[in-house]
Amino acid sequence: MLNGELTAALNDQMVFEISSAYIYLGMAAALERMNLPGCAHWMRIQADEELIHADIFYRYINDNSAAVELQAIPKPEFDSSGVLAVFKGALKHEKIVTSRIDKLAALAMKNNSFATLNFLNFFVTEQVQEEKSVQEIIDQLELAGNSKEALLFIDNKLAARAAATAPAAAATV
Repeated sequence: MLNGELTAALNDQMVFEISSAYIYLGMAAALERMNLPGCAHWMRIQADEELIHADIFYRYINDNSAAVELQAIPKPEFDSSGVLAVFKGALKHEKIVTSRIDKLAALAMKNNSFATLNFLNFFVTEQVQEEKSVQEIIDQLELAGNSKEALLFIDNKLAARAAATAPAAAATV
């Protein structure tokens, strides 16, 4: 059973995951306007992944007989002045997500909620990969500089990102 403090924090994270999807959807739209459909596709998959994460939190809260509390989703704010700015914004956002997940894990430990700590382990590990993947794209964009050919190559590469699916590990918690 989850206590009130932990339930509230898990609900906040669930809503934050939905908000993250909204941010990535906005980034995808900005990249579409830049005529970078591969980059936009990458961000849409990112948005889908965040909705999957929100669903995992939703199920965990419900599975523990706690109340799911929905909240308002704020309008996404990010720098859309160029493709590099968008991806740097995505990395900044992922670092915020990492910090939030770490705080949730600390809260689970403080409350001796070992099941919640085990549940959050997936997200702790996931965030390492999330930050790494966005950083790799930023590194490639920075190497490309002003080369339109290199940008088109990167865009084409990002178009190959596979659709997001719920991770097997998260389905078992």
